[in-house]
Amino acid sequence: MRQFLFLCVLIFLTLSLYAQVKIHSHNDYTHYKPFFDAIENKAFSIEADIFLVGDSLIVSHSRKEIKAENTLNKMYLTPILELSKTDKFYSFQFMIDVKDSFDLTYPVLLKALKKYKNGFEKNGAKVSVVISGNRPKDGDFHKYKEVSFDGLPNHAYSLEDLKKVVMISDNFATYSKWKGIGEISASDKAKLKTLIVNAHKIRKPFRFWGAPDTEAGWNLLRDLGADIINTDKVAEATNYFKNK
Repeated sequence: MRQFLFLCVLIFLTLSLYAQVKIHSHNDYTHYKPFFDAIENKAFSIEADIFLVGDSLIVSHSRKEIKAENTLNKMYLTPILELSKTDKFYSFQFMIDVKDSFDLTYPVLLKALKKYKNGFEKNGAKVSVVISGNRPKDGDFHKYKEVSFDGLPNHAYSLEDLKKVVMISDNFATYSKWKGIGEISASDKAKLKTLIVNAHKIRKPFRFWGAPDTEAGWNLLRDLGADIINTDKVAEATNYFKNK
């Protein structure tokens, strides 16, 4: 009987662990159906890179790939507004990766967000805007009331600035060259684990970007304790953890 109860508790804890995995739709605008694939899979976080072109915010991976029609308004802000008019609206994080000067880009972004603010909250559900990429200096985070920030490891944020940090993120490849094949080295695992543990010490979830985007990679990150799985394969990653 004791063994049976122990097994039940173990299964429950395992299911709870995987149920807590959150999916981040990395470079979402490059997907087959930007925004909509992520929404259909109820992604926790959706990411778009932006460049400032004149007085427009253009979604693009690099400046040489800029297309004038791919505005932030068209690709994301209008769809969010339309989503808020349906019963499919839910709380998620909209991460905006600023590729140009933050000081020049932010006033334009803030103006755009205010125009669409009615679509960002409904019946207790809310879209939270998080800034990544080029950010203001750490000590100024608390000055920005409309947005939060993607934090970095090994930064000594003050308590008031830490309140504006919603998660800690870093590049997997900085700490390991593992490509998702075979076993990762114990030393690499230790380095990766330390980053996650340190984030948890300040009560922040952790995300690696640049990790192998495969089942082996997702499983490693979850086993290490990463709270958010960064992926270009939103449906596949979502189903993988659902079926765990």
